[in-house]
Amino acid sequence: MRYFLYLLIFVAISCGKKSQETKVDLSSSNISYQEGDKETGWKRVLLIKPNKWGFIDDQGEIKIPFIYDFINPFEDGVAYVKNGNKNFFINPKNEIVIKADYDKMDIFSNGFANVETNKKVGYINRKGELVIPLKYDTGGYFNQNGLAAVSLNKKWGFINGKGKEVIPIIYEMVKSEQLDDMVIVRKNYKWAFFDNKGNQLSDFLYANVQRAWKNDRTTFFENGPASVKKSSKYLFLSKNLKPAFGNRVFDSATSFDSNNNAIVMNKRKFGMIKSDGKIAFPLQYDLIENYNSNGNPNPRFYFFEKGNRRGLFNKNLKKIAEAKVDDYSSSFALQGDYISFQNFKGKYGLIDAEGNVKIPFIYDEGLYFDRNDFSIAKKNNRFGIINLNNVELTPISYLSLYPIFDQGDEKPNDSANYFVAKSFNGPKIIDLNNKTVLPGYDSIDPIFNDHFKFIVQKNKKFGIIDLKNIIILPIEYDKISNWTEYGPRHSKPVVHLA
Repeated sequence: MRYFLYLLIFVAISCGKKSQETKVDLSSSNISYQEGDKETGWKRVLLIKPNKWGFIDDQGEIKIPFIYDFINPFEDGVAYVKNGNKNFFINPKNEIVIKADYDKMDIFSNGFANVETNKKVGYINRKGELVIPLKYDTGGYFNQNGLAAVSLNKKWGFINGKGKEVIPIIYEMVKSEQLDDMVIVRKNYKWAFFDNKGNQLSDFLYANVQRAWKNDRTTFFENGPASVKKSSKYLFLSKNLKPAFGNRVFDSATSFDSNNNAIVMNKRKFGMIKSDGKIAFPLQYDLIENYNSNGNPNPRFYFFEKGNRRGLFNKNLKKIAEAKVDDYSSSFALQGDYISFQNFKGKYGLIDAEGNVKIPFIYDEGLYFDRNDFSIAKKNNRFGIINLNNVELTPISYLSLYPIFDQGDEKPNDSANYFVAKSFNGPKIIDLNNKTVLPGYDSIDPIFNDHFKFIVQKNKKFGIIDLKNIIILPIEYDKISNWTEYGPRHSKPVVHLA
């Protein structure tokens, strides 16, 4: 009898779990963010409804339920979790493995996580044991050099994993990068280098020491010599803290990026230098900068201006694109793995990162594939839609063509893409395959705050319909305004009767 009761309980729990999983909407339209988890091979996902984090596998099976306000990726068998005002760590079985009564708890870094109670910070180990007392005002991560930056009474220093002050807590500021054993500390607004044993390696000479990135981790020296500012000039220091490149100095210089390139400038002229000191481009350009990186520390392209020309170099410093400088086309358009721009003949096309032509330069306006595999294209003052192979999905024959962006709560079809297309026969709504979805009106305008409902005109009268041509407001009004004051999301159009 007891076995039967246990069996019933197990079946009930299993069914409940499956029922819960089937209620979760894992469609792409309900996923706000997702990324692969390197340790488990699962996907870490944030849903729109509910606004919760969880994990799924490649088959869409829920591995960690969507009940958490935040989950960090798994590292060494645990993931940091936040729910309400509670912070803890779980294992891949969704079991709480580290839970303690702290006001705040951070992620683990090199075996330690900082915790806070009553505005004092200390550190726990992976067993959840408090191994460094709660006595600091702030505390940073432990880097591979074995040190963490801590502060007391607005002064900074470094401690090791045993809580020993390796560099005294007496300085204005300190910095430690992820890939370096050396650290820097500041006194009287000048920086000096120290090793991770606390030995001072340089005098306090530098107004700035620039951070570099090697892939997704920070460093001073791993990409090449470090860029530092001394006496209003920039120079590069080798790892032995001796000036590199024959003591050459610049008015401005970036750190070396993951491509081992740095941008340098003297007398308002820009050039580029390699990490071995070779001048890749002489200082003759009016501007060189990372192009469209959006904060990415690993630039794929560099933008340049020189005279009346502007263009792009790729990460190997090969010139791949060039165009005229003008007032209305100030930049190129990055489209995923491709770039669209206007050539010297005034036509637009698409190239790849090596400068190879993906789509010929035959179009009148820029192409915008972005996250899609199609783009509206204009040629000979007519519009259509093409794919990345330059195949016309809709004929380039329309007088105007623009997409309908979903701003409502739900899309009629997750895979559908709709466009308002105007020809000599009047406007209509088409899909990506040029199928007519909504025909037969003198004008069609998406409603401002609900683009899958439309103000339509027929025989000089106006009404409102939806994408299925269902009448929402009869077509009998002299005017319907599509303008609305700022206010509630579901504000209503203004109608006018005769």
